[in-house]
Amino acid sequence: MKLLLLGGGHAHVEVLRRLALAPVPGLRITVIAREPAALYTGMLPGVIRGDYPERAARVTLAPLAAAARARLIVAEAVGLDLGGRLVRMTDGGEAAFDLLSLDLGGAPAIPPGAAGIPVKPIGRFLATFARRLADGRLADGLRREAALAVVGGGAGGTELAIALRRRPGTRAAVHLVCDALLPEAPRRARRLAAAALAEAGVVLHEGARAAGANDAGVALEDGGKVAAGTVLWATGVHGAPFLAASGLACDAAGCVRVDAGLRSLSHRFVFAAGDCAALDPPRPKAGVWAVRAGPHLADAIRRAALARPPLPWRPQRRALAIMGLGDGRALAWRGGFVLSGRLAWWWKDRLDRRWVARYAAPDAPEGKE
Repeated sequence: MKLLLLGGGHAHVEVLRRLALAPVPGLRITVIAREPAALYTGMLPGVIRGDYPERAARVTLAPLAAAARARLIVAEAVGLDLGGRLVRMTDGGEAAFDLLSLDLGGAPAIPPGAAGIPVKPIGRFLATFARRLADGRLADGLRREAALAVVGGGAGGTELAIALRRRPGTRAAVHLVCDALLPEAPRRARRLAAAALAEAGVVLHEGARAAGANDAGVALEDGGKVAAGTVLWATGVHGAPFLAASGLACDAAGCVRVDAGLRSLSHRFVFAAGDCAALDPPRPKAGVWAVRAGPHLADAIRRAALARPPLPWRPQRRALAIMGLGDGRALAWRGGFVLSGRLAWWWKDRLDRRWVARYAAPDAPEGKE
């Protein structure tokens, strides 16, 4: 039986680790990923701030694939033929499968024709960020009085805006444009986040809906404008267009609708997790949910390969969220619990480093997410 893991996201690295530890007899595995390494979402702002070198947030896929006796193809998928059970890639190549698992991530919802840099997929964003630093355009903007705007008030956009201001040598104004700041967080966490933005020097434009962007900044739906030389989009996630085009049942954002076993509602040989999956009831598009889905996805794939009935996954309603604030501090919340300060940063740093270290060696002991 042929298993194709499409995407090198947080859930799939756990699937590979578990298949390395306990192989399924007769299962031939192929992994197709855009980049040769998976970057951990939770450490991206720390890389931007300069707290970590990029390699500290990177999980190299080749050793994981080798441990699972999987073939790794570094390529981008552009098409999916469910009838023929084939994935098509940008170079014209094809890969066949009997079982397909999707952990592709997604891309921010950006108004048509809007300029700017999407923050997801993060591997592509970090490469663009590094390239623009190297050629001087973004570096000059950070050092001078030019402005940057981050669109999106979720945890990712908020933390990124603070990280840009906390990056050593940054003199540029940073604006955060959003409908609402941390809408799913408790009131105290929102208040502390607003204070952290102000302390870092980030200008918050709450209640502002972005209608577009160009080289001069962000155009707002009410006719206003936020001047900025660079716009970063950290808005809600849409699935890759070829997913819905293939005939998979998808939600309004183009993400694959799955059941409690992470199986497609329309095609039972397809699984999905992470940003490209739509759970019912919905969960936020955050890395923590892909991390938590990993063990359950691995079990679902194993059971399908062995022709065993699936077991349901019942994800908790709320997960721990932790945002780095820079200067050795962080903000954490879960439900009504809120913690801010150095202890929260120690907690976040420990969790993040442990997650990455687990995949440096496929036989690393399992820890708690």
